[in-house]
Amino acid sequence: MPEETLVPYQYESAESTRPELSARPANKKPIIIGAVAALVIVLVFFGLGWLLFNYPTQTAILRDIVIIFIGLGTLLIILLLIALVVITAYLVIKVNDLVQLIDREIRPVLGRLQRTMNTMSGTATFLSDQAVRPVISAASTVAAIRTIMRSLFQR
Repeated sequence: MPEETLVPYQYESAESTRPELSARPANKKPIIIGAVAALVIVLVFFGLGWLLFNYPTQTAILRDIVIIFIGLGTLLIILLLIALVVITAYLVIKVNDLVQLIDREIRPVLGRLQRTMNTMSGTATFLSDQAVRPVISAASTVAAIRTIMRSLFQR
């Protein structure tokens, strides 16, 4: 048996597509950035709360301004909803008009098509009865006579 050379395990060669199975340590930079951002947000809210608690006059003014903006936002939303209802009603009316137009245009065409189909069916029946059937019966009679003659007068 030939001698095999064993290569020692190397961390660089142990690449994995899943980071939890990787031999390299995880990158902690995103975790640190997220923790610092969360801490800053919490501190900003605590600072705002302290300012609002210690200055009630400015807090009342700010409250009134916020109430005005909320009212304006509500008014804007109501106007947009009314516009949406009007546009939807307009589109429903237009679709109804199109359906009625198609109905008025299609019914006469279907009636003419049905009359044409009945005429073609009558024409085909007439030709079958008056022209094709006599020709077929004459041809079959000639073929029968030819077969009989061939059978009687064979060479």
